[in-house]
Amino acid sequence: MLRLVPFGLLATFLSAPAMGAAPSDRPVLAELFTSQSCSSCPPAEALFHELADDPSLVTLEWHVDYWDDLVYGRYGVWKDPWSDAAFTERQRRYNAEIRGTRAVYTPQAVIGGTAEVNGARRSAVYGAVRNISASDASLSFTRVESDRLAVTAISAEPAEGWVAYFVRDIENEVPRGENHGRELGGRHVVRKLVPLGKVRGEVTYQIALPEEGMGCAVIIQAPGPGPVHAAAYCP
Repeated sequence: MLRLVPFGLLATFLSAPAMGAAPSDRPVLAELFTSQSCSSCPPAEALFHELADDPSLVTLEWHVDYWDDLVYGRYGVWKDPWSDAAFTERQRRYNAEIRGTRAVYTPQAVIGGTAEVNGARRSAVYGAVRNISASDASLSFTRVESDRLAVTAISAEPAEGWVAYFVRDIENEVPRGENHGRELGGRHVVRKLVPLGKVRGEVTYQIALPEEGMGCAVIIQAPGPGPVHAAAYCP
């Protein structure tokens, strides 16, 4: 059974930066590639559940699909209900850019679009965050209609704009596969990634506000996907 967990106060604005992370006015994008069909992934999902409260980060959880056909003995197959082949492709493209290979693994964290580490290792994640170079790119938001936001992006370097729509909190039971008998959760679990267009200089877009129980984050990123110039949650 799948269920969405009600979202209360936005904890992102309530927690202090941790372990020497980046200033909260220019948060770093931390992405986790994971699967509910992978037995080594729950610790990474638990870590990113905590990291979602860190105002120095924008966190996104992408569930990949290459574990969905794994037969785990008598416990059979568990198809991750949050998985998407498009998210696997995003991970493969990252690995081609960062590691020179389209080979992938889980749990993998990609930090700032330029570094990859084991997604279950807090010290490795924050170590990568501290090494991200600062960017002059920026994002700002203005409510223009009851269901729409204007997003102004500024980037001196050629970039692309994206908006990721995510479920704020999830919980579901896993009756089969490697994680059989467990109840797993996640935060900022991406459901779709929508292109906004090219960014060079100052550009303004309009985007739809997320549905109830969901949130969104805007990403300004070099093609590839490459380095992330700016990232911010939608207000």
